[in-house]
This record gives sequence, C-alpha cells and structure tokens, in this order.
Amino acid sequence: MFLNNTNLATERHNDMNARSAGDRSFVRKTLRLIRISRLMIRHYWAFRTFTKYPDDQQQRLTIPKQFAQSLLELGPLFVKLGQILSTRPDVLPAAYITELARLQEHVPPFPFAQVRLIIKAQFGKAIGDLFRSFDAQPVAAASLAQVHLAVLKDGTPVAVKVQRPFAQERILADLDLLADLIAVFRRLFPGKARRLNLVLGFNEFKRYTLQELDFSREAKTLERFKRNFSAWPDIIIPQVYWNFVTPKVLTMERVSGLRLKDIAPTLSSQERTRLSHRLLELEMKMFIADGFFHADLHPGNIFFTADGKIVLLDFGMYGALSDEHRDHFILYWYAGLQRQTKRAFYHLIKQTARLKNADENAYYATFKELAERFYNSTIAERSLTQTYLAIILRGAQFGFVFPSDLLLQAKALTTAEALVLSLTPDLKFETAMQPIIAHEFAKRATDFGRLKVLAERVLPELLLFGALPPASLHEPSVRDVAFQPAWGDALKLVIEQVKTAQPNAGMLRPFLDPQARKALLHSYSGHEVDALLDRTWASYADLAPAVPAQATIGARFMVHLSALTLAMYETLLSAGQSAEGATTLIYDVGWLVYTKMGEVPWAMAGAFSQDGYEKLRFATTAFRTFPFDSPSYGWKDIDAEPGVVAFDCLTCPVAAYFRAHTTSELCVNTWCKLDYPLARQWGSELTRTGTIASGATVCDFRWQTVTDREEPDDQSTQG
Repeated sequence: MFLNNTNLATERHNDMNARSAGDRSFVRKTLRLIRISRLMIRHYWAFRTFTKYPDDQQQRLTIPKQFAQSLLELGPLFVKLGQILSTRPDVLPAAYITELARLQEHVPPFPFAQVRLIIKAQFGKAIGDLFRSFDAQPVAAASLAQVHLAVLKDGTPVAVKVQRPFAQERILADLDLLADLIAVFRRLFPGKARRLNLVLGFNEFKRYTLQELDFSREAKTLERFKRNFSAWPDIIIPQVYWNFVTPKVLTMERVSGLRLKDIAPTLSSQERTRLSHRLLELEMKMFIADGFFHADLHPGNIFFTADGKIVLLDFGMYGALSDEHRDHFILYWYAGLQRQTKRAFYHLIKQTARLKNADENAYYATFKELAERFYNSTIAERSLTQTYLAIILRGAQFGFVFPSDLLLQAKALTTAEALVLSLTPDLKFETAMQPIIAHEFAKRATDFGRLKVLAERVLPELLLFGALPPASLHEPSVRDVAFQPAWGDALKLVIEQVKTAQPNAGMLRPFLDPQARKALLHSYSGHEVDALLDRTWASYADLAPAVPAQATIGARFMVHLSALTLAMYETLLSAGQSAEGATTLIYDVGWLVYTKMGEVPWAMAGAFSQDGYEKLRFATTAFRTFPFDSPSYGWKDIDAEPGVVAFDCLTCPVAAYFRAHTTSELCVNTWCKLDYPLARQWGSELTRTGTIASGATVCDFRWQTVTDREEPDDQSTQG
C-alpha cells in the first residue's frame, strides 16, 4: 500500500512537471510568435514608408539595415529567409537587396569554446585527439554553421564545418511557428494562398532547410555532385573525410580561391566572358543532364582559382527535377531561343497545375509581353531571373500553380545569375545560351536510355497497328507487372538481332549501298559494281566479329564503318585497282556518306541560330555528341580567337582500328580528309597540323567561319 501510494505520488509529480513544462513551452512559443509578428508588422510599415518617400536618403539607408539586423536577431531560419530574399530583385528594392546580401557572408561567429563542446559531443573525443591542429578563428560564418581550418593527425589539411549550437532546436520551433502563421493565412485568404502555392512553397523550404541541418546528408550530396562533375577538370568540389563526419560536423578537403568580387577586377574581358559561359554551362548541366542542382550558389559558396577553375561549396541546399520537368525545361528554352512564343508557353504550362478559374488566354498575353521584353534586352536590363520569376508570379495570378521543385529551381537560377551578372553585365543571354542549350538538347535527344524508354512507350502500338498511341496512354512503367519482363525480353531480342545483323550487313548495307554504287559507277559497270559490293560485304562479314567493342553506339557504328572501309579497300585491290586508285574511290564513297551525316546537325543548328559561328558551334558539338561521342572519343575544348571553334581529339577508335591493321595511311587519306569538305558544307574552313592516324598525339580541329562562300560540290575529292 505504501508502495502504491508512493507510485501514485510520483506519477502525479511527473504529470505536474509535464504540464508545467508544456505550459512553459506554450508561453515561450506564444512570446516568440508575438515577437516575430510585432517585428514583421513594424518592418512592413517601415517598408511602406520606404517606398512612399523615395527621396528620404536617411530612411533609405536605415530601414533596410534595420530589417536585416532584425532577421539576424531572430535566428538561423530568418537569416536563411533573408538570404533567399536577397536574391529576389523582383520582390525588394535594391537597398534591401544590398543589406540582405551581407547575410550571405557576414553572420557573427559563435565562440570557439562551443565548437570544442560540439566536437566532443559528436565524436566522444576532444579536438586534440582528432586533429593535429584546429584554428580557433573561423574562416567563414553563415546562418547554420561556421567553418574552421584544421589539420588531421596524418597531416592532411581540411576544412571543418560545425553547426551552430541549438540551431536545430530553434529552427524546428520557428518552422512550427511559420506553419501556424501560414495556416491562419490560408483560413483568412484561401484564394491567395492557392494562387501563391504557399503551402507547397513552405513545405519545400522546410524540406531543404531540414536537409541542411543534417551534415551527413550534405556529405552524400557533395559526393554526388563530385561524381556528376568528375569529367570537368575545371570544376573543383571538395573531398569528404567520412571518419570525421556526423550530422553536426562535416570535414572536407581544404580548398582555396578568390571570391567573385576579388577576382573579377583582375580578369580580362575575354576571361570574364569565358567564366560566364562556363557558369551557364554548369547550371544547364545540373538542370538538364543531371536533374540535380545546387540551389544556393550565391557568391559566398563559390571560389575562383588563379588558373581559371571554379570551386563549389556548401551543398546543403539542393533540388531534383523529374525527367518530365527536365524535358519541358529544355524544350521551353529550345522554343524560346527561336522566339517560338506559343511553343515555349505550351511547355511552361505543361509543368503547372490548373485551378478551376485558370485563364490561359490572359496568361499567354502576359507571357508574350514579358517574353518580347526579354528578347530585346541584355542580361543587365532584363535578367533571366526577373523574367522567369515574373512569369511564375503572373501564372499564380491567372490560376496556374507551379510545383515546388520548379520554385526551388527558380531560386537557384536567381542566385546563380547574380554571379554571371557580376562578371559580364552586358552579356546577351539569348546569344550566350544558344550553343549551351543546343549541346544539352543534342545529348538528351540522343541518349540511348531515354530512347529505350520512348520505344517502350510507342513500339507496341506502332509495330502491331502502324500508328503511334495517343499521349493519354503514356503512363509510368510498373515494373512488378507480369508483362514487363516479357517486354524487357522483347527489347533484349531486338538488341541481339541488331548485334547479329551487323556482321551480315543487316543494318549498314541498305544505308551505304546506294552511296557506294553512285561513286563506283564512275569507274565500273553496273554488273561490276554489284559484284564488288557483294565481295566487299562478304569480306566485312569476316572482319566484323573481331571489331573491338565500344562504350557507345556511335563509336560502335563508326568502327564498323572502318572495318567496311578496310573490306572495300582489299576488294578493290584484288580487282586490280592501285592503292592510290582504291583510296580515291573510297574517299569518294566516304564523302557521299559523310555529307548525309553532316546534313542533320547543320539543319538542327539552323533551327537555333542563323549566325555562322553559333551554327558551327552547334554542328560540331552535335557531331561530338553523336556519333563521335565520349568516352570512346576523347575531346578537349581549346580557347581560340573570335570566329573560330577549336578543340582537340585526344582518342579516336577509328584511328586505333586502322593502326591495328597497319593501314593508317588509308585512314589519313580517306577518313581524315573528309573533315575538310565537311567544314565547307558547314560554312567554314578547317585547319589542323596533324591527326592521330598520321602519328600526331591529337587531331587539332580549328574551324574558321567563312562568309560569302560558294557551296561545295556534292562530289568532292579535294582534301
């Protein structure tokens, strides 16, 4: 009985403590909510005063500064909100943007004594047991963490990112408060909340804010970006040291470089332009090729090295785009850069959810007006960000709700564009983006994995009915359905038939025979040509099984053409042709094939631009994407004077094949020479000092655009 009474008293005591703790929590939350509300109301009226009296210089200096200071005092979550607002010139005046931008890099650090405690709590060891040295003064302090330089016990220099004390607890509490405020706003203004996509936008902000709080997640994200850019030697992403990573501590390779504001004055105009183009290429690769992007690429998260490399930092905030959104994004720009406003608008609204009151005609009229304004401006006058965000905001006004991943992408574009604007204020976005979008479009359009998915969608109806299925039937594949393995087996069977068809000329002969016949009829009768072609294909059938395997379809196709070239050469020699005569005939056949291959990228280039240089950049990029694609072919871009497209071929499987058969001279006088008339077909002149087949270490391609040229003859033997 005594025990029972004691237990009862203990339970009552615990219950009272719990209620007391709950009461204290409620009081703290209420006081915090009141403080936030009072500050926001005060700064709202200050903002009204700021805009009402534009000539009051004192207010224009103090009001934005006080707003930034209040966000700093409210804590990490509001500093993060301020950083996001600092990238929204469409929302806030320039004076506010200037003050909020200071929050990117000028957040006060927390004491080193707390750093010691956090390290000890996370690893169970003191700093001195983990590191040979650890700088007490941080090199950077941000809203969620600060970074210290240190040296591991083995002498490796590192940078250690340490989360602010109690940052997680304060952010979680403030997120709950914001959720309550948004719930109230939804009840008071339901229509406006829907149009602004407020709930989804807040949920997205909450998601990536919570992601940023887990540094072990950031470490995995960092490594994913590092893999994505492994083939870009001028992009540096730090290595992670996993033995020194926890949810609140991230240890990385120490990297160095200059901030944008420090390096920009030291660069020539040409160097700034090159860096701007590279930043745009980097962004488009993330959005289109990878579908995985850095969402916070502000000036504090990027360095530039003296030798022109770009260092990326702070991967806590990232976004991912679905295949559908990536496709609509690239087709939006594909159409926009051709000023096809209706097509661009179509791909824009395909990414939205329509409300019942959506007004497509009114939205299109506004979209067209904004697009025309953008087409006729430089990036400084009318930026991508201002246009893109204005379009999104107007979409909400007309009943079109954009998904949260696109809102995050718009935020990423905003922050990244500021870098380009600082480097090259007069950059014409349309001109700069054309070759980049062309390159990404070509890669995406020729990706075998995507083509396989598209074939899976349309081939059943096309093969059995001879017609494409309606778009309404395009659904995601359900892999656990019993029929899926059968469809997979069917695709494998098709691929195997393609492979077995190659030695029997099942794929190549219908394409190549008409061109070969046209060239050979200048020297042989029709009956003799038939016999020569039959003997050539029989010789090719003997060579094909030993053709080296290639990593890409394009390279496989080109090496099989090399085997066919060798087969025809041997056939012509056995028919009595001299080596020189056989080589000339093969060159003539090759040109008829090559000119057909060259027509496709040149026609595509014309859809993007009528400028000779831009068309040449697109065509050469498309050819290097397919069929001369990496990794079978190795390519390196070279800086060149205006009007010249320059790159080196570092590895060539065709040259390797001819070299293996001791017929490099045949490659030099046929395949290598074909690039010269192709250049003239593409409105340029090609110069180079040597080829891999001739014994040079690289094939150095230098394509000079030419104006007022004469079109080359359809048949050309002038190497």
